[in-house]
Amino acid sequence: MILVDWTVKPATEDAKVVEYVRMTKDSERNFRSVLSLCRSPFYDDLILTVHDFHFALWKISETSDLPVFRSANTFDAHNTCGAFSPSRPGVIFIAKTTGIDVWDFLDQSNKPSVSLPLASTKISTLRFTH
Repeated sequence: MILVDWTVKPATEDAKVVEYVRMTKDSERNFRSVLSLCRSPFYDDLILTVHDFHFALWKISETSDLPVFRSANTFDAHNTCGAFSPSRPGVIFIAKTTGIDVWDFLDQSNKPSVSLPLASTKISTLRFTH
């Protein structure tokens, strides 16, 4: 994951592109690309990345290359996408090939608080409108 500040203008024409890069985090190495990437609507420095078998929460203001939270691997189904709740700061929705997991971090962080099974439809995108 690379955070780039596009508002920075180089002082001279000799300035390099590296000056635009504010942060890089590369500890989540996978065989496939990230399935979902979104920013928290409540905390500007919190980012959710969803991978095949886990998801991770990143705090941009941290200097560590590790996420502040990484879920345990799920082997029963693949993750397909994820999103923050638009109304509750501690809730994350993770869609899987078998349904939706609702993680409420104010309740527990070792497993989903609620798992909603789906019969035949797989969700590929989660989007909440206000």
